Amino acid sequence: MSTLLIAVVDDDPAVRDSLAAFLEGPGREIATYETGDAFLDAIERSPPGLVFLDLKMPGRSGLDVLKHLSPPPMPVIMVTAHGDVPAAVEALKLGAADFMEKPFAPEAVEEAVDGAMRSRAEGNPEALEPLTPREREIAASLAEGRSNKEVARALDISHRTVEAHRARIFEKLGVRNVAGLVRLFADERLL
Repeated sequence: MSTLLIAVVDDDPAVRDSLAAFLEGPGREIATYETGDAFLDAIERSPPGLVFLDLKMPGRSGLDVLKHLSPPPMPVIMVTAHGDVPAAVEALKLGAADFMEKPFAPEAVEEAVDGAMRSRAEGNPEALEPLTPREREIAASLAEGRSNKEVARALDISHRTVEAHRARIFEKLGVRNVAGLVRLFADERLL
């Protein structure tokens, strides 16, 4: 069994330590970096198979690192303490595999690892066909970073109707969240 090198890039030592602890296991090696520059210097010598990258860091931000790597040669999971849909959209357009909000539950970290590695191995589905025209319209608006309320106003429908469509869209497309929807749209070159 080959070893998967996982890089954790975050300026907060507590986050680096907790993520490293969650990620430890057989067949895995964890490398932590305090800055984006330290990570970029290290990957020339030892490229990781997966990266957890903080969105907001002093110096080179996570988005700056992602732009430097774009398209990233390995799955990158963006992490942030500040849920920011426009930043998530930009990160996913730049090739991030997923977007997670701090604090993390160990199960969510493993789910993100599994999803990123599976997505890399399988490629992404050509999946918009199951959607109705209205669902496609709503999915596109959500993937562009609009909130449920903004979509409801733009389409002159209720907020609850958007929520119901959103749940069906996620189920039909097999995505867990807006980040997964954005990733799908980016992969299909629809953004």
